[in-house]
Amino acid sequence: MTRLACSLLGGLTFLGAHAVEASRWRSWFAPAGDFGPWFLNSGRAVAFTVLCLFIVSMVSGAVGSAGQRDWLARGAYFSGGAVAAMTIVLFAVGPGTIWPIVLVSGAAVVATSGVSGSFVGWAARKLF
Repeated sequence: MTRLACSLLGGLTFLGAHAVEASRWRSWFAPAGDFGPWFLNSGRAVAFTVLCLFIVSMVSGAVGSAGQRDWLARGAYFSGGAVAAMTIVLFAVGPGTIWPIVLVSGAAVVATSGVSGSFVGWAARKLF
């Protein structure tokens, strides 16, 4: 998988998770509906987004990682694509006044799940 493909996969995964959150926001993630659909506005939404990113990154790391540096590069490009999509969605829904904090904390959550998923996929492939 090329760098561009990993980045696109990360971006599409984040956009897919956000689309599910936006469509099911009131029933699954925030029944009170105090805030708009954004993955950092609900603990359930954070868990859902992290799980989606982790699983797709894990499969990507298991399928194509050749060596130790390869899983790290895959995880980094996957996370970069997801962070780019997160930034676009953030500014599309309205960034608010604390957007720098939201951007940094969201990027940390997204990057952690993307890189760790790629590592787990590579390690599982190496074990089996």
